[in-house]
Amino acid sequence: MTATEVVHRFFSALGAHDADGVLALLAPDADVEVLPVEGQVSMDPAASGRAYFAATVAAFPDLDVTMRQVADLGEGTVLAEISIEGTQAADYLGAVNQEKHLDLRQAWLLTVHDGLISTVKGFWDENQLFRRLAVKRLDKIAIVEGTST
Repeated sequence: MTATEVVHRFFSALGAHDADGVLALLAPDADVEVLPVEGQVSMDPAASGRAYFAATVAAFPDLDVTMRQVADLGEGTVLAEISIEGTQAADYLGAVNQEKHLDLRQAWLLTVHDGLISTVKGFWDENQLFRRLAVKRLDKIAIVEGTST
């Protein structure tokens, strides 16, 4: 399987709400950086992606992932532009569930070796993510019922 095919499977599994399928494509020691959420999800390289992908699938049961562009950069490195959409159904990355719709473009840089993803770097506009989830202040991303932030 080519690196591009592995990346397509990875995001197809995410879009199918198959967190186990996503994780099965990560090497056991995969280095995962989900840059906008630094400090909000455990950033232990071996566990960070697992926590992020499980949280995303759990918070958005109607998650839809659209592959916009995929570029094979050679030597197992793939750049993918995707869009994710869904309605929040659980707290997510510190944002209390308000059942808001999320639509967000993202860029991912992945490296594939021997059919498994060894490095993952995800990039997106964190301010846009939290605005879509109706978080008013980024210095206090959790909204407490009955208070204004």
